[in-house]
Amino acid sequence: MRRLTLVPVLVAVAGLAFAGCAQDFGHGPEGRVTGKTKDGKKFYLVVDPTKEGKEKKFRVSKYDYHDCYRGSKYPKCIDD
Repeated sequence: MRRLTLVPVLVAVAGLAFAGCAQDFGHGPEGRVTGKTKDGKKFYLVVDPTKEGKEKKFRVSKYDYHDCYRGSKYPKCIDD
């Protein structure tokens, strides 16, 4: 009987562990990628949404960082 109560607890713990692995930093503004920076294991894109030099730096996943090149359009570069 004790094993039957332990199984749901283990399933819940495993589910929470896997949920913590997903990186969801949200989306930054639409615009042209003007720069990329990396700080240890943190990845950032710099986007100029208005082409007026008002750049915005925001954190992205390493996959989005590698998919977006300088000059590409954000968020189209992560959707391709």
